[in-house]
Amino acid sequence: MKRYLILMLFIFGQTPKIAAAEETLIWTAGPVGGGWYTMASGMAKLIMEENPDLTVKVVPGGGIVNPAIIDKGLSELGFSLDVFSGYAYRGEEVYQAYPRTNINMIGASFSDNFTHFLQSDGSELTLGDILTSANDTSIGITQAGSTDESMFRKVMEIYGTNYDQMRDEKGHKVNLASYADLSSQYKDGQTDHIFLNLGLPGGAIIDMMLGREGKLLSLPDYLIDALNKEYGFNKGIIPAGTYPNQEDDIATIRMGTVIMVHAEQSEDSVYKITKTFCEQKDKLIAIHSSMAAFDCSHATENAPIPVHAGAMKYYREKGYVE
Repeated sequence: MKRYLILMLFIFGQTPKIAAAEETLIWTAGPVGGGWYTMASGMAKLIMEENPDLTVKVVPGGGIVNPAIIDKGLSELGFSLDVFSGYAYRGEEVYQAYPRTNINMIGASFSDNFTHFLQSDGSELTLGDILTSANDTSIGITQAGSTDESMFRKVMEIYGTNYDQMRDEKGHKVNLASYADLSSQYKDGQTDHIFLNLGLPGGAIIDMMLGREGKLLSLPDYLIDALNKEYGFNKGIIPAGTYPNQEDDIATIRMGTVIMVHAEQSEDSVYKITKTFCEQKDKLIAIHSSMAAFDCSHATENAPIPVHAGAMKYYREKGYVE
């Protein structure tokens, strides 16, 4: 019967339409409730709207574990930060002796992430105080495997302390939890200080500040300089007015969001995804305002890892690279 229908179509001069082969991609983002998960969900929907032959499914992840997930081929796409993706590719820091050389990138600075240190109303402790002289307080950080927690470990190293000393010697309560749990703990008064890396504005920070008064503090100059010189993190500013009752600029650390892709992912699909992002920037900004920082013409500058051939094909067509 099927052959008969096809034959009749040809007899009457109509060529049967053959559906394009579909491809399903897994995108490992950040924890549920965080900016990356929101961004990836919106970007996945945009990709599918513009490319009906592509299906993109978003799963939770973390900036530290995502390079390993992509490298092993467990996901085709994933978020990380510029510094950490470079560490992964070169086999440095937490990836020591195991380079993740199967990771490429579509582009960098899709969104800038900034380190936030939130102090609850009534607390007078700076981050430096907590790490050096203060006792018996509480601080919340996201779970191990996140860039937030990995950076906090570096912060502790710079101040010559660690989790055991903070908990056992200083009596601090250190909570490693999800964004949702940290928000609840902060609003309920279980945690008085929060350390997170987020795009601007960070939804988790807004939620916390609306539920319980507090303010963002600048990181100590000593810490910013050390993170910049020893680990290559960029200095950044959270502009005044980004958050409720924030009257001053906040000095902090800034990192660029990288979209990674497996090195052996098809050139055609990566080309389509790159084209979608570059030609639909207004829709990216509508998904999350932090993506206003993305500039397709500069997406490969200072690339921390190799740029995928499919992305390079598009950038060359547009004259962004030679």
